Amino acid sequence: MPQAEKIKRQMSQILKRVTFPLLLLLILLVAGDQAPRPFRIVSPVYAAGGTCPSGANYLNASNPTGALVTLASLGVTNCYYVSAAGADTNNGTSESTPWLHAPFMPNCTGNCATVTTQSASLWPGTGIIFRGGDTWHFGNSGAAPYVGGTWEWNTGTIPNGTTSNPIYLGVDPTWYSGASWVRPVLTADNPLCNASTVGTLSDGATCTGTTDTFGQPSYYVSSCAYQISSSNNLIDQCWVYGFIWDNFEMTGLCQSHTGQPAGEDTYLRYGTMQGPTTFQNNYIHGATHLRYAATNGSNCTGIVCININAFNGGASPIGETIVFNVVDFSDSDPVGENLTQGGFYNVAYNVFRYTTQALVSLHLFHDNLYEYFFENGHSNMIESSDPAGTNAIYNNVFRHVEANITSNGGAGIWLGPASGATDYFFNNVMYDVGAIEYFNIGGVALTTVYGNYVIFNNTFQKNIAGGMLDCENYTNGTVADTNNHAIDDSNYNGCSNMTRTTYLWQSNTSSGPAPTYSDANKSPQFDQYTSSETYAYSPVASTNSTVGAGTNEVSNYCGALSTAGLTAAATACKSDTTYSCTYNSTNHTVTCPARTVVARPISAAWDVGAYQFSSAPPSAPSNLQATPH
Repeated sequence: MPQAEKIKRQMSQILKRVTFPLLLLLILLVAGDQAPRPFRIVSPVYAAGGTCPSGANYLNASNPTGALVTLASLGVTNCYYVSAAGADTNNGTSESTPWLHAPFMPNCTGNCATVTTQSASLWPGTGIIFRGGDTWHFGNSGAAPYVGGTWEWNTGTIPNGTTSNPIYLGVDPTWYSGASWVRPVLTADNPLCNASTVGTLSDGATCTGTTDTFGQPSYYVSSCAYQISSSNNLIDQCWVYGFIWDNFEMTGLCQSHTGQPAGEDTYLRYGTMQGPTTFQNNYIHGATHLRYAATNGSNCTGIVCININAFNGGASPIGETIVFNVVDFSDSDPVGENLTQGGFYNVAYNVFRYTTQALVSLHLFHDNLYEYFFENGHSNMIESSDPAGTNAIYNNVFRHVEANITSNGGAGIWLGPASGATDYFFNNVMYDVGAIEYFNIGGVALTTVYGNYVIFNNTFQKNIAGGMLDCENYTNGTVADTNNHAIDDSNYNGCSNMTRTTYLWQSNTSSGPAPTYSDANKSPQFDQYTSSETYAYSPVASTNSTVGAGTNEVSNYCGALSTAGLTAAATACKSDTTYSCTYNSTNHTVTCPARTVVARPISAAWDVGAYQFSSAPPSAPSNLQATPH
């Protein structure tokens, strides 16, 4: 064999003995920097929000009548922007590069959708800023921008804010379309049906006006052009918490559901929240419905009965805050819309008009204007299963309450505090009231009542003879009736275990029935208590019957509120009524308070009723707070 062939075979045998790892090592050494790098999984990168608006234009819910503050002071430091002129392919981090939709709107796509799926831990402190004057459509898929259905925050990666770093959904008052700033609009797109639109509507439906069973004006439509998915809810944030909803206009719902399905046909739905959320400066109006086939309280199976709600919720254990909002269905069927089903833990400085029912869980309810309340067959202006502890309802004006009703009206205030709890009801003015009970201490849904009631220094007036206060199912606890001024042509009624102290009962006219408990009508001052005064039924002279006729309760009632930790209520207890708020029906804003208070004496006798007389003429309030607009 030639020497060359022999060497070749020997080399072949040597190479066959070389293992695969050595060959691989040789390849890597030869390849050098050209070798492939190890494989790794790359997590998606989310675009951080941009700088938030810096102006001091925002309410501080913990001090809503105080100075306006910045978003940064509220813990909101990471903002995205949304505009009807935007695009979801933008980065959304500035007013010049906004999205078309907001996260969690069904039609949110592109970069907007990427942010929607970010980790829940990245949401606290995030703001979503809507351009003022723009409209988002929830019902009409042919209108732009179309949201795509209910705006649900409780699907997918569920975001929550915190007390110190909430999720803010609202506005920058310096960013708007049009000539001046107005709220961004969230509409379900159905046209209004009211006295001025009777006939054929823009969607082809018919708006019909009638008089209902109770003699009240009523309006209904022949069909609803648009429904928002199957639930017909505008916004749903059940189970999520830590939000601020600020300065939205919401309108256009139309109810076609039969029966009374729970949690549907609602503007703001937030049941089973587990922490704080604030609704502020919003304007809710404009609802329609098919003709109600039966009154509320009837068997509504298979037929249309009232089901529309401005609010539908409840929060535990902290509860929600509702401040400086307007709910005004004066442009709708006044008998057709509920104020709320559930919730309403801390409610102050709002205007509620042309509604027909509120089932709530009140803790604090003060400085609200609640007017034009209507009967729907089972109406209760406030029916509350109150939480344990101490609760306070004060400085409210309730007026024009079922004023058309001459018989078979509902209940005004139907409270039901938990066992051992105490409700304080004071400094409220209630007038122009029809055939309803002011109070019925009967427990929510006629459950046994165990709580205590302290009803003091209120002014009550009623147009129709009837009981002011009844006890339908009251078996436990105590009722204190102190320093109340009642103007009624019938009797004042009461509970068997009620303690009455320095109350004053008058009839509406000097020719009315002789009061059982007082001869005050015989005094020349009677005609000075009227509804035509700037502040209804207030005293105008030191000789008026209410002046100096009450019992001082600084230590008993005001002291108890202070001990319970209700500092603001304890302070309010030491003065007379603020007369709630005033309402600007042009731009739908609220200014509070309506009246400068007069301090009650520390040791001398108080006046009877919601007012404390002062010889000085009424002055304008010095601490006004208006809702931003």
